Amino acid sequence: MTEKTQPLKQKLLYLAPCILLLFSVYALLRQLFVRSTETNLPVPLFSNKMVSTYSYRVTEKKKGSICPILQAGLGNRLFQFSTSFAAARNKQMELIVPFDADIRKVFQINVTFTKSKGLCKGFRKVLDKAHATYDKSLLNFSSTDNIQLGTGLQSWKYFDMYDRQIRKQLTFRKNIQNVAEQTILEILQRRKVKSRKSITLVGVHIRRGDKVGNHDGFNIATPEYLNRSVSYYANKYANILFLVISDGMAWSKNNMPSHVPVEYISLGKREFDMASVVACDHTIMTIGTFGWWIGYLTGGEVVYVKDAAKKGSRFERILNSEDHFYPLWVGL
Repeated sequence: MTEKTQPLKQKLLYLAPCILLLFSVYALLRQLFVRSTETNLPVPLFSNKMVSTYSYRVTEKKKGSICPILQAGLGNRLFQFSTSFAAARNKQMELIVPFDADIRKVFQINVTFTKSKGLCKGFRKVLDKAHATYDKSLLNFSSTDNIQLGTGLQSWKYFDMYDRQIRKQLTFRKNIQNVAEQTILEILQRRKVKSRKSITLVGVHIRRGDKVGNHDGFNIATPEYLNRSVSYYANKYANILFLVISDGMAWSKNNMPSHVPVEYISLGKREFDMASVVACDHTIMTIGTFGWWIGYLTGGEVVYVKDAAKKGSRFERILNSEDHFYPLWVGL
């Protein structure tokens, strides 16, 4: 080694650790920068993926996100999901649903999921205060915003434009479908019905439970209403069978009309009961969002309580029947 090359080698030995140190500092600062800006940045637009709190990048195309606030019963959560789904589609935003959401365990939902509990916490809340009335100004937010969308949202007008896509999202999981199909098969075999096509099945949901004695003004089902709704179908179809689910089964058995064939289903889980009556041809609903979605997912004729709210009640103030019930459904 010459005397000229030896000092050069020594300089390189000194420079190498310095360069490594500089790269380490740069990497650390970049990571801190990304994390500090993540809550203000839109989530990248993709579907059927998992996102985490640290999945944002400053270079992503700016697209906003909608996190539905899923709360209350299953029927309420379906309204919240469907409205959020339609808003995200319409605005080309990302829809993000919690990985452990109840609706994901029941339906074959195919959107973006997150296991992060804090991902949506920094998002601005847009809350529906009308519940069963359509508010056309509710969704007037920018497509680059990050939004938590929630409360009632109980109007078909929020999501009717994406009816086909929502029905696909709300396909029951296979194990639930199998239980429902087996339940109906056993009922038909017991009644010696040879072909499913030879009989018209009408699913009946009778809501009692917390609505009995409720002071919000719900008109729960009466024996007179059940007679009217059963007669509506019995006069239209010759070979007919009514399948009843209820959270007040004793009352239902005592008050369902006795002049028509009736079977009662109680499988221990709401999703199994729901899937069984959704597999029917038509629906009788009483009160509540659970029955509303049974009618919607069944897809046939739907009969509902025409005067659903008591006069002067809180429920009457938040209910617009034209916004809540589909135009082709029959109020009796």
